[in-house]
Amino acid sequence: MNRIEFIELVQQHHSHMGETEILKLVNRALDDFTAETEILRRYVDIGDTVAGQRYYPSYTVDAALNTNAINGNSDIIKIFNVWVDDVLIPRLTTKNAAMLIDDDEFQVPDNALANPTATSNKRYWYPIDNLNGVQLGLVEESLRAVTRDDKVSNFQSISETGLQIRLHYIARCVHLTASSTSGTTFTPQIHSRFHSAIASKAIADGYKDPRNMKLDAAQYFDSEYERAIKKAKKQARNNHTSTGFVAPCDY
Repeated sequence: MNRIEFIELVQQHHSHMGETEILKLVNRALDDFTAETEILRRYVDIGDTVAGQRYYPSYTVDAALNTNAINGNSDIIKIFNVWVDDVLIPRLTTKNAAMLIDDDEFQVPDNALANPTATSNKRYWYPIDNLNGVQLGLVEESLRAVTRDDKVSNFQSISETGLQIRLHYIARCVHLTASSTSGTTFTPQIHSRFHSAIASKAIADGYKDPRNMKLDAAQYFDSEYERAIKKAKKQARNNHTSTGFVAPCDY
């Protein structure tokens, strides 16, 4: 089901709604579905390391407002594995030690740590919730202890630029956009068997709108959506495997 089909299906129930409003309902349904089911899994290159940078995807800072805006919305919900320079690195059991002395990256730096120059191949990762998604924190063991305010840390930010970062993670869907005709903004990334569930959620939310409120219809379409949620969760847990047995054969 593509963008046009979603719009036409929802308009059969809510003819007063236009494309923009319908796509908002559909995209909210996509966000909820992928978060609830954890079914959308990716294994992708998210860029390269930058010496002294702790968190990825990177941030851009609006100096005038002294606020932060993520450089493109992070689609990460949960991280499974991280590879740096093609090497699988371990997750820190606790991020407290790594964050004892942290880089000044969340606001305009007033006393930023110097970029580390001593390289260690003992690298680790940890997740951190931030604004529009989960960010990846990357550190390595410090060969020269990092000190500040009488505190000493055995971790520093990555000291090399240009090392490839690959993630295996659970993602949110790319949103559908108005007037798109191809690609991920035209057709949802989730399996087509669940497209009707997204439409059901959008239709149900439309029936909760005072302009066309029908709570019995909303309840019906919500129940259709919840049934699809259960199926998708089961598929995600099975990780595309099934139980069974090997039947003996004579040749």
